[in-house]
Amino acid sequence: MKPNRKRYVRFRLHQSDAKIGKHQLNDALWQELLSLFGESGIADTRLYLNEFDDETGVGILQCNAVHLERVIQAAILIRAIDGTLVSFEPLKTSGTLKSLKPP
Repeated sequence: MKPNRKRYVRFRLHQSDAKIGKHQLNDALWQELLSLFGESGIADTRLYLNEFDDETGVGILQCNAVHLERVIQAAILIRAIDGTLVSFEPLKTSGTLKSLKPP
């Protein structure tokens, strides 16, 4: 059995007014994945919000390499979180966390 490869996605969350917190973003991602792919789809993605800076809106998602496109699709479809309009912009994907960190 092959080990699950991880992929990391550096992203920017554009927000209209209020700052969105890490937990709010995480809940919105899980809800969108649930509505699109169901419970087994969520489990397969192994989604984890590695880090998120609510001031800049920049963060890093971790997921299973096989389901990377599903995670990005679900994130892009999020239009509002707790009444605040948002837009998800994937910046870079990588197989290592080190390559996504700023120098």
